[in-house]
Order: sequence, then structure tokens, then C-alpha cells
Amino acid sequence: MRIPARLLPIGALVAAVATVASVSCTEINAASDHVSSLSFDTLPYPSVVAGDSLRDSLGRAAPLRAVAFNSAGDAIAGADIQYISLDTGVTIDGNDFLISQRRSGAIRLVASTSVIQSAIKSLLVARRPDSVVVVGKLRDTLRYVVPDNAASNVSAALGVRITTRDTTEAVTATQGWLVSYQAFFGGKAVAAGDTSAAFLVGDGTQRTGLDTTSSDGSASRRVRVRPVAITTALDSVVVIATVKYRGAAVRGSPVRFVILVRPK
Repeated sequence: MRIPARLLPIGALVAAVATVASVSCTEINAASDHVSSLSFDTLPYPSVVAGDSLRDSLGRAAPLRAVAFNSAGDAIAGADIQYISLDTGVTIDGNDFLISQRRSGAIRLVASTSVIQSAIKSLLVARRPDSVVVVGKLRDTLRYVVPDNAASNVSAALGVRITTRDTTEAVTATQGWLVSYQAFFGGKAVAAGDTSAAFLVGDGTQRTGLDTTSSDGSASRRVRVRPVAITTALDSVVVIATVKYRGAAVRGSPVRFVILVRPK
């Protein structure tokens, strides 16, 4: 048996529609402004020098930055985000610039809003980089095999070590510092992502020209070659390693490595 539809008075119907519309608008506005997640994944630099401001790779003082997202995954412009150090000896000013009075160790940081807090992000405290010394050979020979073999057709490590004169607490090296490597082949800089002939690798098959110094201040990259793209029996790859502090080259930088490339 069909049940006849129930009619609402016009006034009641308008009120019901208005109520639904009001609820929908409230939900949409809340969703677009409400922080559902907080991304605090990157820092301007892996470390901060003791007694200095946190700086970017160009040596400029750089603020902490996190991104807030709503439930739709959209970034929320102008979200009110605060940054908190879980360790003492750290100042974060009203513009989110960090200054470390700490001498060593690491600083634990979180980004926070009124409703959510990020995971902890760790920032190393480094000693001022004063000198770059070479670890290993400046000039070496790579004898490649055919057919190509990734394990064999790679050079020895092109190593550097960053030392400091700020040796309080018996610290002699600068950890957490970026070292930039650039390879040149055939008289041209090897572009990022170009793996056709000669390129830089890190641990394993990691393809990058950037390394971060370990606790002893050391960093390195290796040269990987592909024989199919080498057209002469005698060739070479030049690699320049650069270390900077506050935008200026550290003493001993840049370092020039030359890898002679020969068939085995």
C-alpha cells in the first residue's frame, strides 16, 4: 500500500531548508579553516652554529616554517603556527627565527596550533666551520669495465673533512654541515638528473651531489661512469666540492678532484 507524501506548511519548509543550509555552510567553513594536519618536515639547514641564528644554504638567517592542512588536504594560508623548543638554551623570536645558545647536541622542535602539534623535528648544533681538509686523493684513476657494472665502475670516495677552531669540550669537527659536489665531464657541468655518462653517487646508488657531514666532520661522494657514453680511451671527470658559511667559502674550499677515466 502506497503511503501518501506528507506536506509541510510553507513556513516550516522554509525554516527546514534554512536550517540545512546553515548547517552545511558551517561545516564547509569549519573544514576549510580547521587544521587537520601539520607538516613540519624540513628545516632551512640541517644544523645551527653554536651562538648563531639558524641560516639557509645561502647563509641568510631563515625562519622556521611548517604548513597546516585542512581535512580536504588544502594548505591553510595564514594559519597561526607557533614553534616550540623542547630543549633549553634556544630562543625563537616572534618572527620564528631561531638562535641557539647551546654548544652541542641537538635541539628538539615542534610546530603547534591551538588544535594539533607536529612530530618532533631535530636540529643539530654545530661548531663554526673554519677549514676544509682533503681526505684521500685529489687525483685518482677509475678503470672501468665493459659491459657496465655498477659496483665496479665507480671511483674511490672523494672525501673532505670540516674542522673548527671552536674546540670547547674537545670538539674538533663540524657536524651536520652541507658539502656541495659538482661534477664536470667533457668540459661541461653535469646537470642534476643526467646519468648518461658520468655522475655523482652517495651511499649505494643514491644519486646526489649533496652530502651532510657526520659527527667527525667528514663528507664524500663518488663518481659513477657509464662506458657506453665514453668515446675516447683517455678521459677525465672533474669534481668541485664547496663548503660555505654565511654565504662565503670556508678556508680550503673549493676543493678540486680529478678522476682519470680509463678502460680496464
